[in-house]
Amino acid sequence: MKLLAAIIGAIVFAAGVARAENLTPRSFTEVVARAVTAAIPSAKVTVNEDLQFVVRYANGASATSNLAKAYKSYEREPQTLDDLVHAQITALQEAGGDANGLPKLDRSRIIPVIKDRQWFEQTQRRGREQTPPQELVAEPLNSELVVVYAEERLGTLRVLSTRDDVGDRARLRDLALANLSRMLPKIEIRAGADSILLISAGGDFEASLLLADKLWSSDQIKVDGDIVAAVPAKDVLIVTGSHNAPGLARLRAAAARFAPGPDGLTTTLFVYRYGKFVKFEAN
Repeated sequence: MKLLAAIIGAIVFAAGVARAENLTPRSFTEVVARAVTAAIPSAKVTVNEDLQFVVRYANGASATSNLAKAYKSYEREPQTLDDLVHAQITALQEAGGDANGLPKLDRSRIIPVIKDRQWFEQTQRRGREQTPPQELVAEPLNSELVVVYAEERLGTLRVLSTRDDVGDRARLRDLALANLSRMLPKIEIRAGADSILLISAGGDFEASLLLADKLWSSDQIKVDGDIVAAVPAKDVLIVTGSHNAPGLARLRAAAARFAPGPDGLTTTLFVYRYGKFVKFEAN
């Protein structure tokens, strides 16, 4: 811990930030990313945006670190910076695996994550180029989106591949949904303009709620017509009814706004029919 604290102190100093000052989101991200680089020199760390970076390990594995919750903790108690960084490093070291490149998988932390087809195909291609080749543990959701499975640790997401022992694949979705339900705070449904509904559950995995059949098949979601959903980003889920033209226009506008971002998914709208979400074709 003393060595780590010294490393963090040197990184903060090199970034030109005094310890007496609170770090900005960008500075906090850089401090954590540089500390991870120093602790795992064989890995490549790439900052995507404020409070998010990707770690690619020498063995071909990768993990995405979301620092939003860690930064909120830091804002409340700046003196815990060393502990917060140490926790991130520990989680990322575990995600990288042992000497043989085999990560320790905690099945109680497996969750479903929604990704777009382009991301899936690019990541799948990189995995096939590894030695030995790796395939993602995934399944199609519809023509536009794919369900991948990941292990979540302290905001760090490691997408699972065929080298991971996930147990019975036939029961994986049920396991992952149960884990997600346990991890997420209460689902909130708020009414918006033009009879749209904004659905939130902690701000990280709203798109994954497309898999929560009980939410959609119950009477919680009341709309004019069939349920139509926009999931332009991992943390954005907005719904309205298929007969609500103004609401559909708002969904399309929101999708166009959020989909281009770093956590973007798709501008496509989806309609819930026969127990699943499929591409919405407007009449």
